[in-house]
Parts: sequence; C-alpha cells; structure tokens
Amino acid sequence: MATITALADEFHAFHQQADRMGALWKGSLDTLELWEDFTPDGVEHRRSELRRFASTAEAATLEFGPHPTLDLIAFAARSSDEQLEWYHDLQLFNPNMGFHPMLLTFGPRFPLVTAEHGERYLARMANLPGTLTEFAARIASAVSRGRVANRTIGEQTLAGLDRHLEAPTDPLLAQPAPTELAVTEAGRWRDRLNSILIDQVRPALSDLRKVVREVALPAARPDDQPGLVYLDGGAESYERLVWANVTREVPSHRVHDIGLQQVGQLEDEYRQIAGPLLGTTEVAEIYDRLRSDPALHYSDAATLVADATRALAGAAAAMGDWFGVVPKAPCIAKSIEQGPLAFYSQPAMDGSKPGTFFFNTADPSMWGTFQVEATTYHEGIPGHHLQVALALENEDLHPLHHEPLSVAYLEGWALYTERVADEMGLYSSDLDRVGMLAADSMRACRLVVDTGLHALGWSREQAIRYMLDHSPMTRTQVEGEVDRYVGVPGQALGYMMGRLEIEKIRSNAEARLADRFDIKDFHDVVLGHGDVPMETLARMVDEWVNLAMGNGH
Repeated sequence: MATITALADEFHAFHQQADRMGALWKGSLDTLELWEDFTPDGVEHRRSELRRFASTAEAATLEFGPHPTLDLIAFAARSSDEQLEWYHDLQLFNPNMGFHPMLLTFGPRFPLVTAEHGERYLARMANLPGTLTEFAARIASAVSRGRVANRTIGEQTLAGLDRHLEAPTDPLLAQPAPTELAVTEAGRWRDRLNSILIDQVRPALSDLRKVVREVALPAARPDDQPGLVYLDGGAESYERLVWANVTREVPSHRVHDIGLQQVGQLEDEYRQIAGPLLGTTEVAEIYDRLRSDPALHYSDAATLVADATRALAGAAAAMGDWFGVVPKAPCIAKSIEQGPLAFYSQPAMDGSKPGTFFFNTADPSMWGTFQVEATTYHEGIPGHHLQVALALENEDLHPLHHEPLSVAYLEGWALYTERVADEMGLYSSDLDRVGMLAADSMRACRLVVDTGLHALGWSREQAIRYMLDHSPMTRTQVEGEVDRYVGVPGQALGYMMGRLEIEKIRSNAEARLADRFDIKDFHDVVLGHGDVPMETLARMVDEWVNLAMGNGH
C-alpha cells in the first residue's frame, strides 16, 4: 500500500498549495504569504492536475481494489474539477461566499505567534494588491465570456467594497499582532500593517470596485435569470455539480422532489411540536410567529452567549453515552461580531487552540431563542467538533482524511447530529426542538430552491418566496441564502442529502443487526475514517455489520 500512501501524500501537498481559500478559512500558516492563483493559466494548471490525480487514483483502484483513500482522491479530484468550472466566475464574485467577504471574515484571524509569523503576514498583505488585480481581470474576462452574475449579486458586491473603503478603520487592521512581540514591537508591527493597507491594498480595492461598477454591473443578468440553466453549458454542468456535492448519481429533478417531500414532512412536525406551544396548527401562522414575535428572539448578547455555552457544556457531558471514542481536544463557544451567523474552527494539532464554535452576536435579534441549541449541536458537539477533532487525533488516518473534501459527509453529519441530539435528550424544551425543525426547513428548502434556480430556471424572487412560505426564516436571511445558492451552485444540496444518506446507512445497519446494533459502535465507524465519499461510508458500515454478524456480536 506504499503506492497509495505516496499518491495521498502528493495529492494532499497539492491540495494544501492550491486551495488557498481553504487555508484562509482554517487560518493555516503553511502558505501564509501566498494567495490563490486566479490567472487563467493557473486555474487551467490546477484543473489539469486534478484530472491527473483522479485518473491515477481510479487506475490504482483497479490494481489494489476499493480503498477509502483512493476513493477520496478520485472523488475529491473529480468534484473539485467540476466546481472550478464556475468557481472563479460566480463564487468568487458572490457577496456571501466570495473572495472579498471571506477576506474580511477570515483574513484578520490568523493565529500569529512569532516575529517570523508577523513578517510573513506583512508579506501576505503586500501581495494582496496583485491578487486583487488578478481578481478584477477575472471579472472582466467572465463578462466577456457571458458568465456574469445577476444584478443583485453585482450590486451587493459593490456595496460590500464601498463599506470597506468607507470604513474609518480598515477592517483588515483587526489582525492581532504576533503574541510573542513586546508591546512596543507590536505597535510598530501594527503601524507597518496599516501603511500597507493604506498605500497598497486600498488603491487595489478601489480599482476592483471600478471594474465591478463599470464592467460587471452594466452586463449583469436580470434577477429573473440567475441560474446556471441560463448560461451556455450550465444545465449539463449543474447535473455534474449535483454529483460533486451529493457524491451520488442523483438527477436534479429527483433532488427537487426529495426536497418537496422533506418540506411536507416537516410541516407535519411543526403542527405536532410547535402547534401546542403557539396555539395554532396553521403552518403559515407558526412560521410568522417564529420569525416575527419579539418574545421568541434575543434582545441582548449576554443571554445568547450564556445559552450557547450551556448547550455546549450539556452536549459535552453527554457525548460519552453515544460515542465510543470522544475527542481529547475541548470545544469552546465564542461570540463574534462579524462574519457568518455561526461556524466551527478546528483545534490545533499541538493543543494550542481548542475547537471553537463561533456565533455572531452583532445583532442578537437575528437569533430566535429556539435556534441556539440546534446550531450549537451542529457546529460544536456532537456535530463538526467530533467529526473534525476525532479525524485530527486519529494517528492511523492519512492527513488527507482531515480535509473537508466531501460536503455531503461534512455537512450531512452535522445535520444528522441535530436529530441525534434529540435522541440524546439534549434539547431543553419543545421550543428548542422547534429550532431543530427550523434548521431542517432551511436545508430541505435548499433542495427545492437550488435545483429550482439552476435546473428549472426559477427567478430570484421565486426562490425567495418559496423559502418564506416554507420556513420560519426572515426575508433578510432568505435573501442571503438564495444569493449564496446562486453563487455556489449545488453546494447547498450536500447538507440534507448527506444527512438522509447517513440515516439510510444507519437504518440498514439497524435492520440487519437488530438487537446487536450498538449506536456507539455505529458512530465510531462513521467517524473513524475521517472524510470519505458517501458510497465509501456505506461500504465501510456494511463491512462492520458483516463482521459483527459473523462474530455474533
């Protein structure tokens, strides 16, 4: 198996070097000075390498037989290649998931410690203007090839650049100085960073803004044609993107129908659980109360922080009853005032940084009091923290299996654990269980709306209207969601489709093992190999079931 390990080493090194946006998200210092290559030659080289890795892994599978690492390399390489078809033209331009918002959210969060880290970070920011210039050229190229985003996306991207340029203090100056620097040295370091931002970065941002305003916006598609189906080759490409995010060959129309079915089932659950609490079984009234009743929303950040902290502590105390192997790394809850509503950051391998569930408290009223527990279980324990920390701590796994390469596995697991938390008795009340339903509603609606936009030709407003009619989300939240789906076609499908696949795998195992089924053993198998495609996960669980039956366990 040395050949498999060598291929995995090569692919992992390639992934670490090429996926600089991923490094930005993780706060990795490995390629600190470098930014992603947006040039056409750079992108084509990356895609050709991905195709080479996929072919090599597929050939090795024929020689060695099925193997989780070969499966992951073949899938990750093929799916990444498919996603890069639109990534630089649509996702990077998106006001929710694009380069500029990700830069503002994660760019000033690097865990700098030494003076060397500080110098490398300053070099990083000095290199940013060149990347912004490449990005602007990419936008102009996309327009010339008819691959421009719809008007609302363009307007929001422009507005984000305006807010950045008009801010009295550049938000990128929020990066803390290296912790080992003395106070005076840290002050000088901060002054140098500020000079780079003022003299080099801001002019490049102004040039980027000009391209968005004068080149992209005049060519923008109308908001009633935001999907891939309206672009040359888009409909066929979207079917491949469904596979890339679901990891199963499922046609988009089938995904759409599954979404409609899930939405209908959830509405029955709202009547059963929320109905008695709110005094109505009319689903539209339930949604309206949940989204608009001030009594069901936070009014201060302190209470929100306390509730999230308590939920995380309760989950940590209970996880040993449902998981045979639990992480050594702790998980903490931390409030922030910018960035996504909630996200998880992995622990450091050396123990210097715990796993962290971040949640945005800038506007506490954006949070329903019923939402916090489900979100905590998804992002923290038993969701992403168990998934990520256990993979990192498993010395038998190749580091490639630590990477988030399969949306269906990564997000399907986290969504699955929101329901497992209910089995564990973690929800404090039926109102908190309604938060579990609300989270499910968003993910079920995604199956309908993402396919509606990109395969069926829905307008932006049609997609917004559907989510408002079938979830308790506010219009502001829904608009952000829909615009995200426009920019990242297919990605949102992985959450619910992944969860349904894990539930199917578990149901099959329970049926075959009957009273020999052990939920702790099942969870250990699901989490024991790190990131894998869903077909690989199903095969590994089948192997575990066969072994358990053969040994009479």
